Amino acid sequence: MLIAGGTAFVDGALRRLDVRVENGRVAEVGELTARPGEEVRSAQGQYVLPGFVDIHIHAYGGADCMRGEADVRRMSRGLLETGVAAFVPTTMSAWPNETYEALAGIQAVMDRPEPRGATVLGAHMEAPFLSPAFKGAQLGECLREPSVEAYMEMVRDLHCVRMMTLAPELPGALNMIAYLKAMGVVTCAAHTQAKAADIHAAADAGLTQITHLFNAQTPLHHREPGVPGAGLADERIIVQVIADGIHLHPDVLRISALCKGGAGVALISDSMEAAGLPDGQYDLGGQAVFVKDGAARLASGVLAGSTLLMHQAVRNMITLARIAPETVIPMATSTPADSIGAKGFGRIEPGACGVLALMDADWTFSGVVA
Repeated sequence: MLIAGGTAFVDGALRRLDVRVENGRVAEVGELTARPGEEVRSAQGQYVLPGFVDIHIHAYGGADCMRGEADVRRMSRGLLETGVAAFVPTTMSAWPNETYEALAGIQAVMDRPEPRGATVLGAHMEAPFLSPAFKGAQLGECLREPSVEAYMEMVRDLHCVRMMTLAPELPGALNMIAYLKAMGVVTCAAHTQAKAADIHAAADAGLTQITHLFNAQTPLHHREPGVPGAGLADERIIVQVIADGIHLHPDVLRISALCKGGAGVALISDSMEAAGLPDGQYDLGGQAVFVKDGAARLASGVLAGSTLLMHQAVRNMITLARIAPETVIPMATSTPADSIGAKGFGRIEPGACGVLALMDADWTFSGVVA
């Protein structure tokens, strides 16, 4: 297929280029001419972007990865239609056997991918090594102190874990970070009482990301920068940002982008099952979640994930935070992909994933090439 006449994001710039996709991969980029009999899709007046990469997503369209393989497959199929090329299903607090079953479902889709779906890159465990004081919508009764023994009780013989969010101030956390780094697992900090010094020490041990910056963590103060201050200041750390205009004020989105740049911010959805669905009552880990005006909250008022889609996050960063598109686009594509070593995603170049997201002149999502 030839995607012709669009403005493609290639090599860090938006340029009038055509893109040829063959057998699910980008084959050519340039000023191209259609071959005899080749399908041509006009992208006139549209931006052609790499498919989005979401490294923190719990659920979508009524499907939740904690429910197992069938739901992960539904997520894969549905997310592709929103321009997502690849994602990392994210677990939440549960009992060890429940976590194992969820991870087994994620691995099953990794091993046998959906024929037409977003690629599952692995699992992101957002529990159970979290601080009860900052549990947010996580189930407090399922939280534990970090240990290799506790980790192996949940993971057992599986090899799908690619990321883990933990509280680095907990006893055993630094050893856990070093262990996970040696296993090739990316570690992130959130749901944590950590001070700035704890975050820098965790980065020394191998931690490389902050999960949902400013949310479920100590705040930024001018005499104790807390988790956000340390994450924004430490060049070794990528910050995950929920750009829905609810979790973070547009000014905070702008500050984060100005501090870290396109290579230091990973846009995430952190979405729960109401993403892509109307307002109403939904479920998260057995807890009732009430969605009103797109904001998902427990009965207590605590935010319980989001209903954000990745293309909306891109638009919000451009229109609400007033960040240049050339800076924003990597935040949803190459930065998250590179942060977990997902080769072949996040860029439009020969050999890369052929899933492309199309957005119109107002940065509204207009379709997907897949």
